[in-house]
Amino acid sequence: MSRARSVVAIAGVLAACVLPAVGSSEPAGTAARSACGREEFVGGLEAVFGRFKTQAAASTFRVRVVAAGFQNASVIPGCSEFRVVVRGIDSFDVGVDLQAEAVHEHFAPTLECIAAKDDVGELEVVFGHRRTRAEAQQLVAAAADVGFTGLQLEADPCGGYEVLIKGFSGRSQAEDFVNEAKTAGFAGAAIESS
Repeated sequence: MSRARSVVAIAGVLAACVLPAVGSSEPAGTAARSACGREEFVGGLEAVFGRFKTQAAASTFRVRVVAAGFQNASVIPGCSEFRVVVRGIDSFDVGVDLQAEAVHEHFAPTLECIAAKDDVGELEVVFGHRRTRAEAQQLVAAAADVGFTGLQLEADPCGGYEVLIKGFSGRSQAEDFVNEAKTAGFAGAAIESS
């Protein structure tokens, strides 16, 4: 099994070689997502191998994709179509590797961003964004070394990870936390609210 397939197989459990096509699998706006009954709870990248009008056609195509070695391919229903996708792609680089392998198997998947549903009104302090899980874990460790524990990772919609902490009682508490983080050397710390 090749490197990209192996990485995607592992990541799936957790959830012509030119520049890849990148887009979004999400309709614009929360109202559009809710209107067709589908909300995503985990963000990240997906490789879309094909789009079909019927679930039967998508399921048939999925069998071909799996037979070519892309073991985590699944059928995802949308508002007006069914997509055959591989999810759990940790980084854009892994997605590009997967696309290159897919071309050798006579597929042309696009990489598309999945935006996860946010908890409305929740304050978060973001310490930064990193391209890979390992880089994000390094930021978590660096913060823990100076007393900032409890940081979490969330997948960014187009690959990579956001390092953050939640659970603030109000904006004032979050601002105090950001000021402490900046004083400790985390200049990029900032408040985000959903």
